Amino acid sequence: MTDHDSGVNPRRHPDLPNILHREPPHYGRGPTTHSTYGAGEPRIVMIGVEDPAGPPVYPINREVVTLGSSADCDIVLEGLLPHHATISHTHTDEYVLDSQGETHTSSAGEESPFDDAPKGARLRHGSEFRIGPHAFSFQRAEYADHGRPFGGREGGEGSKQSRQDAPPDYRDAHTGAIDQEKIARAREAGSQTD
Repeated sequence: MTDHDSGVNPRRHPDLPNILHREPPHYGRGPTTHSTYGAGEPRIVMIGVEDPAGPPVYPINREVVTLGSSADCDIVLEGLLPHHATISHTHTDEYVLDSQGETHTSSAGEESPFDDAPKGARLRHGSEFRIGPHAFSFQRAEYADHGRPFGGREGGEGSKQSRQDAPPDYRDAHTGAIDQEKIARAREAGSQTD
């Protein structure tokens, strides 16, 4: 049994030792929020939208994702500048919001009263931002989000927390991802001219 199973009655669950527990693919020892480059299904979810199918979800699956009203943006939305904002995946495996237009971010439940993200706001799981008339929440699995392990919850907020390992060096993965995107975009451009 693993430490996840402590407190489980083995008489009631005799097959428990035979069940394999899947751990997130993380790096290092002990509690950590470092994982493989780009892990955790990063995405932005539109909030404040009433739709029976659920809110629109936009995966962040490129090194730079553009948001705006122009048809060449990755995420096209009305009411924005043609190239309103970008979400960049950095060489440290962080996601950063940069804006050319009015943008408001919130952190720890406090909304900014002014345009505060023109030069890069780091996005963590649950970060909210508004660009033009659209509001979003950044989502990424906690095991890959590079914040404090367990969101700072283990042992209570403010209590002594174990230190997590230093993050891995993601530079090679970042450079490789950029190169792969260049190749893919060149192929797309070539297929459109044929």
